[in-house]
Amino acid sequence: MAALDTSIKALLRPSDEVKAVLEALVLPSQHESGTPDRSPESRSQLEDARNKRILAVVSHSEAPDAQEEGSVFILKSKPIERAFDQSDILRVFPVFGDFSISMSQVRRETLDLRSSSQASPSLLSLTITQGGIDSVAPLTLCTQHVEALRNVLAECKRLKEVADVPPSTAAPPLVTFSWLAPYTARRAPMPALSAPQDLRVARKPLHTRLSRAFAGDAGDDASDVVRIRDAWLRARVRETCSTGTHELRVRIGTFNVNGNLPSQDLSSWLGTSAPSAKTAFIPPLAEVSPFSVAEPAGDPFEDPAGEKELAAAKKEVAPAEKTADADPDTSPDLLVLGFQELDLSTEALIYAASAAREDAWCGAVFAALGERAGLYEKLASKQLVGMLSVVLVKKALRGCFGDVRTCAAGTGIMGLMGNKGGTAVRLVFTPPVAVSTDSKENTDTDTTEDVEEKETRGSTVLTFVNAHLAAFDEMVERRNADFHELARKLRFDLGAAVQEAGAAAVPVTCNVFESDVLFWMVNLNYRIDVPDADVRVMLGEEGWEGRFEVLLKYDQLKSSMRAGKAFDMFDEGRITHLPTYRFNPGLLRDDMGYDLKRRPAWTDRVLYSASAAARVEQLSYAGHPLITMSDHRPVSAEFVVSVDVFDRAAAEAAAEKFYAQLNGLEDAHEDTNARVNLKIVDPLVGLGKVSYGKGVSRRVGIRNVGKVPCAYRLVPVDGESAVHPDWLKVEPMTALLLPDELAYITLTTYIDNASAARLNIDHKALECTLILHTVMGKDHFIAVTAEYVPTCFANSLGRLTRLPGPIRALAAPADLLAENRAINAPREIMRLVNWLMGPNINLDNLFVSAADETMVDAIRECLDTGAEFTFSPDPKNESAPVAFGETLLRLLNSLTEPIVPVELQPRCVDMTSRDEAFEMLDAFPPAAVNVWISVTAFLHYVCQSSAEPETKTKEIASVFAPVLLRDAEHAVSPVGRRHFLMYFIS
Repeated sequence: MAALDTSIKALLRPSDEVKAVLEALVLPSQHESGTPDRSPESRSQLEDARNKRILAVVSHSEAPDAQEEGSVFILKSKPIERAFDQSDILRVFPVFGDFSISMSQVRRETLDLRSSSQASPSLLSLTITQGGIDSVAPLTLCTQHVEALRNVLAECKRLKEVADVPPSTAAPPLVTFSWLAPYTARRAPMPALSAPQDLRVARKPLHTRLSRAFAGDAGDDASDVVRIRDAWLRARVRETCSTGTHELRVRIGTFNVNGNLPSQDLSSWLGTSAPSAKTAFIPPLAEVSPFSVAEPAGDPFEDPAGEKELAAAKKEVAPAEKTADADPDTSPDLLVLGFQELDLSTEALIYAASAAREDAWCGAVFAALGERAGLYEKLASKQLVGMLSVVLVKKALRGCFGDVRTCAAGTGIMGLMGNKGGTAVRLVFTPPVAVSTDSKENTDTDTTEDVEEKETRGSTVLTFVNAHLAAFDEMVERRNADFHELARKLRFDLGAAVQEAGAAAVPVTCNVFESDVLFWMVNLNYRIDVPDADVRVMLGEEGWEGRFEVLLKYDQLKSSMRAGKAFDMFDEGRITHLPTYRFNPGLLRDDMGYDLKRRPAWTDRVLYSASAAARVEQLSYAGHPLITMSDHRPVSAEFVVSVDVFDRAAAEAAAEKFYAQLNGLEDAHEDTNARVNLKIVDPLVGLGKVSYGKGVSRRVGIRNVGKVPCAYRLVPVDGESAVHPDWLKVEPMTALLLPDELAYITLTTYIDNASAARLNIDHKALECTLILHTVMGKDHFIAVTAEYVPTCFANSLGRLTRLPGPIRALAAPADLLAENRAINAPREIMRLVNWLMGPNINLDNLFVSAADETMVDAIRECLDTGAEFTFSPDPKNESAPVAFGETLLRLLNSLTEPIVPVELQPRCVDMTSRDEAFEMLDAFPPAAVNVWISVTAFLHYVCQSSAEPETKTKEIASVFAPVLLRDAEHAVSPVGRRHFLMYFIS
């Protein structure tokens, strides 16, 4: 008990003292007849660790001469190593008035308390009653600790005698016992719904934010229920109070200007004109800083050496761009521009940044807006040495943006200086009162009613970060560190909070992630981990199918995002433009204009992250190759941000209403788990036959049959297991239900390559038990069964060659052929190849057009069952060959190992002749050799049947090289893989 005394003392205030402590159990509920429940369920409740309680007698005295007061605390039992906190206090019984505590012996025949080895010792029950307070119900506990119980009874008797002495004042008892208020105010306050959540938290699924728990260990239920409650409140308020949406059009641009002053028309970057064959130049500006040593860029079109770069730029000209037309309503509501390397002079790192360069670039921006310049005004700007953020807003919406905040942080030299770092702007956007066309044209004044309505509108927080991270190819880890450093350093000053009693005001700050929508417009400096020559080859071949997607697999930013090292909570639009770095206006450049000493890369990016309070749709993402004044090309991205329109007062009232409905949720565990009661409508779920690539769904009803709100979460069976197997998806993983509310859990099978590869080998009946933990309550179980239907997909080549027939006919693994009796090549691959090489097959659109998924499913079913194909060769039928080709490609890609073993691929890409490549086949496994020869012979046939064999060969090689020489780690050059394949199909 000494350890318990110490833990409870740490919980109490200095004026309060522990007098006695007792370990006890909640007595199982009784039948209506009054006879104690002897059912197995009641015995399990008695033995359940969650029914253990700690009873502590606590006394309070403000001063030595003050009257002593006492109370009985009922606490949740915790392991010795875990400290108590306020949420562990379940009940408080003030010792005064009609307080009573009585003891009796539990009769042996009323409860079966025997363990498997011996009978339990005598069990004593004690009942605590506090009459005169309707909200305090009696509580009955049982214990085996006789001596500790005597101490508790003695202290309670003493404190009751002290309380019965007439008080020296006329204050009522409940006021006198006000010292208990800090202990009894357990309910967590309602979340501040007007303040955005940190996107690093809000973007994570709710169930991943809960405490670590599994069967037998509920984790931190008290904290979990508050997280679930807060998420439920936010969602309900948003659903209930939204009266519509307002769309805000935002155009973002990022441009590393390499210390140059504006010398070209920027209208294509700003989206105010369609890209032209030759971007107009403006006269070079005079130097604006006595410290600047950079020379303005000249006109590259006057240089004959730039003709090839210009030709390449004309071909690109931002195909995804949607240029605004003459109607001003289609132009962006916000223009947010981020500049990097605004001033490269050494003096700029020492002296305060001058506004001259900002003025020059802002002047160029307004000039590029042309006739629309009058629609906009500058809302905010922030400069840190070479970084500048500028926000322009339509004048018609200027009144909708308030509480504009800016900040900056350096991560450069010594981790402090501003040659690298970031600037940020934070805006609070309140939708306009009227969203009609007329209201948008009213740019001058608002009526008093409009102003009042604006003041009650709910708002959305938009944040824009402009950053410049560490340079050089090998500095990827430093770039990741720079991101986290900026995430820590970039903080907005929101003013000061006034304190009580004349105390000094406390500064209030927030980070950039405490936003509804966050944009990063950046020169991230992430590079491409592919040899320089190979990058240029891929970029120079427009016919390379998916060349950008292939290169982006090696992109350092994408790799860091996948690994969770940096920017993992951000989204990025599909990149369809050439890399924007690094260009060279001189002689040392390739045909596309890239510097021969610097590997091309997508260093200039626009990323975004949004919470559930706003929806972001990306309209465009483009580079602007015709603006050539810098070694970088500017990048733009346009978005539509949809925000909810709601009345702030109505939302607050709705939140209070919903919060009141949840009364009892957080303290539902006070007496017994019976107060929290969920019922699974059908806990036995049969999903039937499930197969590769096809989902089967079933819904399971969950009803709250208790009297208080309750929440559930799914937990694993132990700390090492997953919540559910990989072949099953469960949604939602956690939820909150009001009394008598019925909700549904959706169970969906999900058989992908990874799960199918395992199930094909061991496809016994699929079974799992989902553990549904009622927060503050007991666990329930959902038994799920299914039958897996095997497929030839997601097998190894060796296993496919040992199949005695179609895979569905395989009764047991023992029926596989012996290795010395294996066939030369999988019959499934050969069936597809033979069909495609048959007569009257139209191969024109093979591996180019999208396949009919229904036909692909039908073809796979024939392969799995051995049935004859139902599609007859017909030169007029273009869809069937496309479906067969797609099935072949997917089958090869689903193999558990690539056709060319990973360890051989570095040798393959080093081959320099056709003869060497064919000699390399001697190192392949036998089954891989046969498949390679059959497939490449077919691909050779397809290429030679084309009207343009050379072009077709490159296209086919681009499609099949990543499949036949699959490289999960992206360690082998894509150009080398394609080159090796072309030795066989050209």
